[in-house]
Amino acid sequence: MALNKELLPDRNRNLEQLYEEFVTRARALGTEVYRVSDLAKARELVVKLVREMGARKVALAESPLVTALDLAAAVAGAGAEVTGGNPRERAGAADLGISSFEMAIAETGTLVQDATEIDQRLVSMLPPAHLAVVSTRRLVGTLMEAIYSLAARGQIPGYLAFISGPSRTADIERVLTIGVHGPGRVVVIFIDEGGCAGE
Repeated sequence: MALNKELLPDRNRNLEQLYEEFVTRARALGTEVYRVSDLAKARELVVKLVREMGARKVALAESPLVTALDLAAAVAGAGAEVTGGNPRERAGAADLGISSFEMAIAETGTLVQDATEIDQRLVSMLPPAHLAVVSTRRLVGTLMEAIYSLAARGQIPGYLAFISGPSRTADIERVLTIGVHGPGRVVVIFIDEGGCAGE
C-alpha cells in the first residue's frame, strides 16, 4: 500500500495544542481526561481513581504499557482485586476495566486501540467503567493521520476499536441513555514519559 506522505502525522505539530484539542472534544463527549509526567505518577493516579470509584474488582488487559505500569500491584494497593478466569468472566465480573491504547485523535477526542486480542475488547466494553492509558506522544490530529500512521507500521491490525466517550444510545423511545451498550464512565490518562513501553 503506497502512502501519501502528506497524510502521515506531522511530528512538528504542537503536542500541547493537540492535547488541548483532545481534552476539549473528549470532555464534550463525557470523557474524563488526566495527564501525568511519567509512569510513577500514572500508577499513583490509578490508585487514586480506583479508590475514588469504589471499584472492588478490576479487569486488566495485558500489554507492554500495563506491565510497565505494574497495574496489578497498583490495583492491589488501592484495595481492589484483579479478576481472574477466562476473558469474558474477568471482564464481566469487574467494576472497572483498564487497558492501553495505541493512539488518540485530537479532532474527535477518540481513542484508538488494537483490539485484535479479545481481552482488549472485553475489558473496554463489559465493565461499567473503563480507564484507558495512552502515551501523550501518540496523539495525532485527525482520523486520516491515525490510519496512515497505523498503515506505516506495515499492517493495519485486524480489529481496531475507536472509543469516543461513554456508551450512549437513543434506541429506547429516542431518549439518550448512557452506559447501555458499554461503559457509562470513561477515564483517560495520558503519560508523557515512558508511555510508549514495549517499543
